Parts: sequence; C-alpha cells; structure tokens
Amino acid sequence: MTLFPQAKLEDSRKDSESLRDSATLRGSEVSSEKAKSFDASRESVTALPSTTDAPPAEEKIYPSGLKFGLIVFSLCLALFLAGLDQTVITTAVPKITDDFHALEDIGWYTAAYLLTTAVFQLAYGKFFTFFSIKIVFLVALAIFELGSLVCATAPTSTALIVGRSLAGLGAAGLFPGSVLILMHSCPLEKRPTFLGIINAMFGVASIAGPFIGGVFTDRATWRWCFWINLPLGAITLAVVAFCVKTPLNPAYENWTVVQKLKDFDLFGLVISISSLICLILALEWGGSIYPWSDGRVVALLVVFGVLFLVFLASQVFFSSSRTVPAHIIRNRSVWFAALFAACSSGSMFIAITYLPIYFQAIKDASALKSGSMVTPLILGFLVMCMVSGAITTVLGYYNPSMIAGPILSSIGAGLITTFNVDSPSPVWIGYQVLLGFGIGFGLQQPLLVVQTILPESEVPIGVALMNLFQMLGGAIFVAVSQNVFQNNLKADIHRLFPTFDTKTLFDVGATGLSSLFNEQQLEEVLPVYCKDITKTFYIVAALCAVSMIGALGTEWRTTKKKEPDFPKV
Repeated sequence: MTLFPQAKLEDSRKDSESLRDSATLRGSEVSSEKAKSFDASRESVTALPSTTDAPPAEEKIYPSGLKFGLIVFSLCLALFLAGLDQTVITTAVPKITDDFHALEDIGWYTAAYLLTTAVFQLAYGKFFTFFSIKIVFLVALAIFELGSLVCATAPTSTALIVGRSLAGLGAAGLFPGSVLILMHSCPLEKRPTFLGIINAMFGVASIAGPFIGGVFTDRATWRWCFWINLPLGAITLAVVAFCVKTPLNPAYENWTVVQKLKDFDLFGLVISISSLICLILALEWGGSIYPWSDGRVVALLVVFGVLFLVFLASQVFFSSSRTVPAHIIRNRSVWFAALFAACSSGSMFIAITYLPIYFQAIKDASALKSGSMVTPLILGFLVMCMVSGAITTVLGYYNPSMIAGPILSSIGAGLITTFNVDSPSPVWIGYQVLLGFGIGFGLQQPLLVVQTILPESEVPIGVALMNLFQMLGGAIFVAVSQNVFQNNLKADIHRLFPTFDTKTLFDVGATGLSSLFNEQQLEEVLPVYCKDITKTFYIVAALCAVSMIGALGTEWRTTKKKEPDFPKV
C-alpha cells in the first residue's frame, strides 16, 4: 500500500479501473450497452498520453455581485448557528436544570447534539455525493430548525434532549453542505478567502456561545438560545433556495434512485455510526458520570475498537459500495490533513473550555463576564481566519498557513501555561490573541486540502471526513484534558486537606469555591487550582506540535488549477 502520489496517468488508470469494477458488480442494474460505453470511455482515457491532450472541460459560470454576496452571507449564518448550538447551552444549563428538576440529564444536553452531529458526517457525505447538494442542505437546515423549535418549546427535559438530537442531525449536514455550496459558487483559486470567512463565523460562534447563552439566560430566558435559530435559519433557507444552483455529481447523474440506494453502503454506514456512538458515549461518561475503569466505559471502548476495525476492513477489502473509496483511504494527504484537523480542533475546544474556568475560579468573574474575557481569543481567531484565507489565495498553496499556524499556537499555549493567580490583563489578553492567531491560521486548511487533491465528484466524502475528524478531535481531547484536570486537582486538594470530599469540589463548579473554603484556605487552594487549569494547556501545546506533522506530511498542491475529474459513468 503506497501512500505517495503517483503520476497523473497512473491515477487516471487506477481510478478508471476502480469505477469499472464497481460498474461490473452492479451489472444487474447497468445495461450491457452502458457497460460497453463505459469500457470505451475507459480505453480512451487510458490511451491519453497526458491530461493536456484531453479536450478542455466546460468552463463553469459562477454567481457574482449581490447574488454571490448573499450566498456567502447565508453560509456564514448557517455555520454561525451550527457553531453557536454547540456551546450556547453551557451557561444556560443551571437554569434549565432548575426549571426541569433533572440534574441527572445535564450531560445529555450537550452530548445529544454532539453525538448526532458527529456520527452522521459520513452519511451526509454519501447524500451529498449521490443527490443534489442544494436539496440535501435545505433538508438538513429544515431538520436543524425543527430541532431548535422542539428545544425552544420543550415542556420536559426529555423533550429538550430529543430536540438537541434533531438539531445535531441537521447541523451534521450544515457543516459539509456549506463548504460544498461554496465550492460551486466560486473558483478554487478564490475559494480560500471565502472559506476562511465562513469558517471564522463557525469558530467565533463556538467560542462566543457561552457568553451569548449567558446573556439570553440572564436577560430573558434560556429558551432564546434556541428561538434565535428560527429567524436566522429562515433567512439562510430563503437565500439558498433562490440563489444557489449546484449540479448533480456527474458520475451519478444518470443513476436511478434505486441504483443510488443499492450503492449507499448501508452496512458500512451502520457500522461506522455504531462505532462512533460507542466512542462518544465513552468519552462523555468516562471520568464524569462513571470512572474510566467502570465496566460500561471499558465495554463501550472495546466495542468501538472492534466495530471500527470491521468498518475499516469493509472499506479496504470490499470492492463495491464503499462509504470511503479505497484510493482516498490510501491517500497520504487526506490522513495527514485529518491529523491536522483533529489536533487543531482539539486545541481550540480545550482552550474555550478551560479559559472561562480560569477566569471564573481564579479571577472571580461571573459566567457572563468570563465569556467576555475570552474576546481576545475570538478576535485573534477571527482576524487570522480571514488573513490566512487571503494569504492562501495569493500564494496558491495552503501549506504555508498549515505550517505557520502550529508555530504560533504552540507558543501561545506554552505562554498560557505560565498563568498564575496574579497574571495582569495585558498578559492574559496578549497570550490569548497569540493562541487565537495560531488556531485561526490553520483550522480551515484541511477542508481546502481535500478540495484541491480530490476530484470534484469525491470532495463531499473528503469534506465529511475532515469535519468528522474535527469533531472527534474536540470530543477526544476535551475528555483527555478533563481527566488530567480532575485527577490533578483531586490529588492536590487531598494533599492540602486530607479529609475534604473532592466530589463536592466538582459539584459546585468554578464559581463556588468561596462556598467550600474560607479566606485563608482559598489562599492555598487558588494557586493549586490555577496550576491544574494551566496543565491542560500543555495538552494544547502538544496538540499544536503534533499538528505540525500533519502540515509537513500534506503534499504541496496549488489551488490555482484543478486536476481533471473522473470520467462520467
């Protein structure tokens, strides 16, 4: 199995042979006449001495002016809403539990959204491959809006969890759908700038979510965390419905619905969804609801491992109906980009989790104020997302941004590990800006990698893979950082106060320390608490360093031109 790129002629031959095998296995659905036509097409492609001898592809006509501006604006809104829903509920949870008297459901308010968003990424990749990108996106947006409506009107805790699951199912399609609509709205060489803009909206919403949720909860009601999605989502739906035009995938445009469903790889999708459910539940429960050594957590991790291996085997050894084509699995750039995506996302989510805890516990800020105190991180991220997009557009290569990002973010994370009880505002502002610069520089680049190295017909699967790894990176490494933080804090508090019940420390949260310790005890507790918070940023620094491996392993491909797509089947 080679992980290195081959010559264009060999790629064309292998890809054509792969398509021929797939068509042969579906011989009962494809007429012999079409098979002969495809063989002729294959021979003509194989006979080409170089891609330059092929007839020029029909030039695309992209939207421009006001129409293009409206499309970009609507995609920004879509990703802003999807990102906001990830974190907006965190500061509203105390009030929600007061209303529903369901303290035991706290974990599910966040997990239900994350679970359905992550596990259906590959399924949406297949939907976007086989069907109209515009229609699939609108259906996903409608599901997201329905979920938000259920959440906003939920009479019980169970209804809220169901609504969060529905919203997550819809959001799973908004992430890749926005990128794919942009792909059909502007040429590749101009795409980095606008990809940076729409991804900046997602990142800003994720980081600012707790602050916005706190404002709604304090000034109105927590239900506005979900009501806000309805009018903004309606604007997006209207613009996409009337302004966006996306062609069908040329490889499948003549297929019937029955043929598409038979080629959907239901086995692979069911196995992948089941394995991801096991993994995410284990990460949500481990160290919080149950100890990591608990049989339920261990069993979930074991089942995940087994199912993942079964899924991988099905994709490598079965020649037809793959969820992820074998040549994508063998593509080194895809996996190095996935590594970069997972590490970058993990570092961002650890930062937006533990910086507010630092401000609440150490600087005695309210939940609302702590949200505003991470504004430097938001601004740094927002500015550099757009700047890196412009740089990539000018240079024509994504690699410089992927290399510069980890350098800046690892320095920023390393500096944040020096935070102490008395760190002045210039320090925590400046270090956050530097970390935001680094994360913003590279976070969106993996999405550009798959758009550049894969043929257009396979970009939906590539984008779905990158989104999946971003979400898994956040889930996995936040769980790791939580484990590091809690274990260190338990040990340090037990060393200071051997008879103290550390369980109560986590029950009251970061703002409740003064209710557990007197003033003299707090003088001992706060430095320890601060030290254990900053230890999570060693994980951030390590992730940034590892993401450099992904950046260096990704091949250099220019965004100024695109390799020719596969021939139509």
